Parts: sequence; C-alpha cells; structure tokens
Amino acid sequence: MQKLNREFTCISRSVLYESHDLSGGKELKYWNFAVSFHCFLSYSNLIAKLKHIERCCGRHQSGSLSHEIPIDLDLVFLLADSSLDSKVEYCLDYSFILRTSYFIGPLANLYPSWIHPDAQIDLSMTLKKIKKLSPRLQEISDVF
Repeated sequence: MQKLNREFTCISRSVLYESHDLSGGKELKYWNFAVSFHCFLSYSNLIAKLKHIERCCGRHQSGSLSHEIPIDLDLVFLLADSSLDSKVEYCLDYSFILRTSYFIGPLANLYPSWIHPDAQIDLSMTLKKIKKLSPRLQEISDVF
C-alpha cells in the first residue's frame, strides 16, 4: 500500500479477504483486496507501473500462480474518469472474473453497485451468486 500511495492519488481499498489455493497439492492461503485510485497513465503505462511495483515488492516470477508469491497486482477495470458511470477503457473478461471469485469479494466490497459491461447484475449480486459456488473466500479484516 505504501508504494501505491506514492504512485497514485485518491486511493480507496476494500476489506481484506483470504482465499485458499488447493491446486498445487498443498494448501496455500492468499490475501486479496481491491484498491481504487486515480491516475493519468495510459493502459500500457499503468500495467508497466504495476509490474514495477510487483518487482519492488519481491515478485520476480512469471507464469502460473499456483505457488507462493509475494504480490500479484491485477488490473480488473480501467475507467475513463473517476465516475463509475464513465466509459470503461479496459475490463477483465466477465467469465474469467466469475471463475476467479477472489476478485469479486474485494471488488464488491469497494464498488457493490458497479456493473461489468458484459453483466446484467451488479457486483453485490454477483458476489452472492459466487459465494454459493466458492465458499473458500472469507473476509478476515477491515484494518491492515
């Protein structure tokens, strides 16, 4: 969060969630939260900046996430301006978001009424549907 605070303005964050990865043979726990911020970077420059922050925090691996990593920053959506009603310049595929419930909990906490361009329901309702499918997502703290 300190690195994000130095790079971006108007930062907000969700509560902290814990999810489990059972795919690698041993149980790994991941902490997940969503962060919102303002910036004037293009999509490609923003991705480069997030990758730089990952490297500064000790992430030097690429490929599969079924291993222990210090940090993973994912850009879920990019809006043209600070309004949730503004034009969506980039957004992860909705079907991918549905398959990876660790995005939905933090996003729904931060922006419960936001509707993905390919969805018919807001993130709050999406989370309710996902929880039935993926009970491993658990809220653990609103302070960290």
